[in-house]
Amino acid sequence: MTAAMQDGFDWNDLKVFLALHRMKRMTDAGRVLGVDQTTIARRVKALEAAIGTHLFVRRADGFELTKAGLRILPFALEIEHSGEKLHEQISGEDMRLAGRVRIGAPDGLGTFFLPAILTRFQRDNPEVDVEVVPSSRQFRVAEQEVHLALWLSLPESGRLLARKLADYNLHFFASPDYLERHGMPMSLADLQDHRLVGYIADMLFSPEVRFLEELGLRRLVRFASSSMAAQREAIREGAGLGILPRFMALNDPGLVPVLTDRYLLKRTVWIVSHQSTEDLARVRAVSEYLQRAARSRRDLLLLPQGA
Repeated sequence: MTAAMQDGFDWNDLKVFLALHRMKRMTDAGRVLGVDQTTIARRVKALEAAIGTHLFVRRADGFELTKAGLRILPFALEIEHSGEKLHEQISGEDMRLAGRVRIGAPDGLGTFFLPAILTRFQRDNPEVDVEVVPSSRQFRVAEQEVHLALWLSLPESGRLLARKLADYNLHFFASPDYLERHGMPMSLADLQDHRLVGYIADMLFSPEVRFLEELGLRRLVRFASSSMAAQREAIREGAGLGILPRFMALNDPGLVPVLTDRYLLKRTVWIVSHQSTEDLARVRAVSEYLQRAARSRRDLLLLPQGA
């Protein structure tokens, strides 16, 4: 440890370090911390001077950690977690549940499934601040970008914990207007004469959503989006047939189930967290609440047997 680091190191600068690492841009990091971009730049520079090396390199898509920054990252995360745990214990939050819980999820789950459940959770736990981040990408749970993440596959490595949230079905839907104009397909072969709404193949965040290739239908996609929510709206507006999770479409008069007896997908959602966040009472409470809520909503997630 250098003399500069011993004399001038400010632990608060690690908050700035983590915010810039997670947000990639100084303006976004400043927004998260409630300070301006100039303050972020100044605190990063001060931290680098105290440690004696550069921690970030600027790329086209934002700031990226250097090798030195990567070495510091696990220590900064541990300090952040220790601070949260200390605050929770001293303030009694482990008894009354308070503080922030951030959940990352694919945009379909994050938009159409989580909000209703977490709103009910907050009625019983009004001091827990919930942040839902819907996004069509895999969240960096190992770097504690979020406290909890919903994944469509099990983690392959790292200090990550995974618990099954639920199974859910997906199948084709179309708008009443589209079916009136183009007719109801009665078999998979009939889909060759239809327009499809689907995903952008080279922007998929998980192989679990690559279902159109399984049917040999990818070339029929005429409206594509990386967002499942955008695909849903396009289907509702009559752009074509598309595959949606049942929880995004059930009981919507603008979406008609199609071919449920011929083609029905099932996927599994996992709640993923980092080992170091499992002992935060509020995070654990949210995770357990989501699991209970999913079990009570099987009719929303799965097609009834024999339907």
